Amino acid sequence: MNNYFVVGNSVSTSLSPTIFNYWFKKYKIKASYGYIEIKNKNFTKEITKVIKNKETKGLNITIPYKKQIIKHTDILDKHSKKINAVNCILIGKKIKGINTDWLGYFNSLPKNINIKNKTILLVGYGGAAQAIHYVLRIKGFKKITIFNRTRRKINFLKKLKYTKSLKTLDRHLGSAGLIINTTPKNLIKKSKKHLVDKNVLLSDIVYSPKETEFLKMFPKNKKIYGISMLLHQAIPCFKLWFGFSPSVDTKLIKILDKKIK
Repeated sequence: MNNYFVVGNSVSTSLSPTIFNYWFKKYKIKASYGYIEIKNKNFTKEITKVIKNKETKGLNITIPYKKQIIKHTDILDKHSKKINAVNCILIGKKIKGINTDWLGYFNSLPKNINIKNKTILLVGYGGAAQAIHYVLRIKGFKKITIFNRTRRKINFLKKLKYTKSLKTLDRHLGSAGLIINTTPKNLIKKSKKHLVDKNVLLSDIVYSPKETEFLKMFPKNKKIYGISMLLHQAIPCFKLWFGFSPSVDTKLIKILDKKIK
């Protein structure tokens, strides 16, 4: 049987197996999807073993290995080259790596809300945040302010710029049209939540719980939930492996809703 896995250092609770095994059953594909947890010090040895297994046909790569996996690939798509991160692998005669996080996030943005000319606050600048920043830039979003705990160089810009300190986030809340949280915590203080207008669109890439501490703080605002990005980044992975895009139907949504608390 052909095997597919999500690989990371803490993936036992990942919903990727639920999503892909549902699609395998729906489309009568003889394959299985599981998870493999690898400790940092063993990554090179363990991932080589997984890739060399003849039954392994594809992988999803998650935290913290999206950059480390690159040296184990033969071909990269243009997006993973620019983002310098890979989250999906096709194993054949050559090992192809692609990045679908950027597309997953863009396709989770609501089509009925015009935010292109609004100010976007991107909180955190790890691998997923860089993929989000990349797609916002190539799709023509101009007003993006990035905050991070440590000072980091901002990619995809012609001029050299650095992230702003998280300590200054409060000062920008009043001008926001979209706030994207890519960190595991809520970094907006309760005493400052009144600065966020009820018309601001809120987004969190963490998918469990559905209502993260950040989203829960603003019950009246419209939201983009983390599960949306997970689903939309999975679709092009499936297409890379099998040649067509799977559909996200109501049955799958209901299954995932039950698993997300």
